[in-house]
Amino acid sequence: MTPAERELSDFRLFRTVFYYCIIIIALPVITFFGSKMLIFDGLLGLASVPSNVYSAISAIAVLHVALGFYIYRAYTSEAKPSKQD
Repeated sequence: MTPAERELSDFRLFRTVFYYCIIIIALPVITFFGSKMLIFDGLLGLASVPSNVYSAISAIAVLHVALGFYIYRAYTSEAKPSKQD
């Protein structure tokens, strides 16, 4: 593997990990506040504490789905066998 190919491979790996990090950080936060304001407070009209609890449960569920996708991607990624001279 040439140095240019190795750098390209490292960049692809960094891009994939960075993408999943953003998803794992941002998606649960967006889910928490979005479901709280739109569904549990707005649509259902729940009190503050139950609304927070249900929003946290939905954010945790989304976090686990995102982590599952990341783990699946890590196990199914193409692993090229390295040549040893």
